[in-house]
Amino acid sequence: MIFGPDSSALVCLDLQRERLACEGAPATVTACRAVLEEARRRRWPVLHVHSRNAQLPGGRPIPGLEPLPSEAVFGRQGPSAFTNRTFSQTAQTLGGPLVLIGFSLADTVMATAFAAADRDLAVDVVEDAVGGDPTARRILLKPLAALASRTRVLTFHDLVFEDASRFAAANTP
Repeated sequence: MIFGPDSSALVCLDLQRERLACEGAPATVTACRAVLEEARRRRWPVLHVHSRNAQLPGGRPIPGLEPLPSEAVFGRQGPSAFTNRTFSQTAQTLGGPLVLIGFSLADTVMATAFAAADRDLAVDVVEDAVGGDPTARRILLKPLAALASRTRVLTFHDLVFEDASRFAAANTP
């Protein structure tokens, strides 16, 4: 399944300081920053979803991953971003695919991916821009695409390469 680069929306899940204690956080932050910069370059809508304790010091955005004034920020009450009614309506309006990055795969990313699948929205999970133990991440992500037919697991490189391949194909005589 190949998606048009102009139809995607980036969903940044829990890019908050309290998540910096997670295993592999520095690498995840670096990858999230690269995906966020690429999404902004492509002019994708960027949706930031924070846990409800965003007002506490640990709930503030990670430096360098803060929302721009033009980017929507949603608070979530449960594990999925879709627990916020306004986020749910916005995602449905955008239509997907939703490109998911952030912390933590075992709860927020998986819950949001499955909730999107329940709403028939396509999802791309950027594996190297998702926090957590790398071994557990591979184990959890392996069945995700099989369980949700409109879900893909890819790397940041795949995301950029796919766009370059589409551009080259469109410009081949």
